[in-house]
Amino acid sequence: MTVSTAASLHPPKSRQAALASVALAGLAGGAVDFVYAGAIGLATGRTVERVWQSVAAAVIGKPAFSMGWTSATLGIVIHLAIATAMAAAFAIAAGRLPALYRRPWTSGAVYGLGLYAVMYGVVLPLRWPTVFPRWDGLTSVFDVLAHIGVGLAIVFVLRARTRAAP
Repeated sequence: MTVSTAASLHPPKSRQAALASVALAGLAGGAVDFVYAGAIGLATGRTVERVWQSVAAAVIGKPAFSMGWTSATLGIVIHLAIATAMAAAFAIAAGRLPALYRRPWTSGAVYGLGLYAVMYGVVLPLRWPTVFPRWDGLTSVFDVLAHIGVGLAIVFVLRARTRAAP
């Protein structure tokens, strides 16, 4: 086995560390939104299972609502994949603009506002064009705050992991 073949099989530790950081940040951001979505679901009379089935329904359609926790689990996986993509986007941006880590409260809050704008201005209207975009008073305020929480979780995890990296 040549050195280049071995290198392609085992990426450098810094790349592995970066991927682990993005995964952890995605999990952290996803966890914030997981708790928020579950709480809102319960507050509006839906079960947590139903909340995540509705995410899965974006991929598999109405059958998601009759598949129990199988489709709810798919919804959670989709949710965490999206949160990880959000973390990766910030990690790429911060790699080019390290100043984003120097002001984590500001960059996290601004990033969360951007995530809200994309989710409620692009993603949700594509899925439910008759419902979104909309402003729903206090519920929308909480939606914005939840996305700011997601942004902060992502930024603080990535910042901590970046500082801890060799």
